[in-house]
Amino acid sequence: MRNAQKGDTVLIKFTCSFDDGSEITTTGEKEPLELTIGEGKLIDCFEQSLIGMSEGQQKTIHLRPEQVVGERRPELISELPLHVLPEQDEDLEVGSRVMVKDNNGNDVKATVTRLTDQNVTIDANHPLAGEALTFDVELIEFAYFLCK
Repeated sequence: MRNAQKGDTVLIKFTCSFDDGSEITTTGEKEPLELTIGEGKLIDCFEQSLIGMSEGQQKTIHLRPEQVVGERRPELISELPLHVLPEQDEDLEVGSRVMVKDNNGNDVKATVTRLTDQNVTIDANHPLAGEALTFDVELIEFAYFLCK
């Protein structure tokens, strides 16, 4: 029986959820996801955990926050005057994603977490920062390609 190795292309089905069981994403009844292990299409620790699996095998993988995108960083939360986001302020609401510039002039995505008549609080942490994730995964099969 063949075991998956780095560089293998496999077809997988998976469900990803938070620790409380709420689902983030799933392949569900859709076609399996084609993935080359180690290519970096998904979270590295998740891809690496596929190594050693065989066709038809199912596995539950628990990833700590530092294995996903890291812990939440308070310094990435800022309160700004509303006029700083002039192009975006008409449709602005809590939960909106906005583009802002960091101290180096780089574009950064942030989420609006609080909004008043004059100020907006934004959080530039990745939405999964500080979150542990659980993946229920099944390796359906190895993808074989014909070589010319």
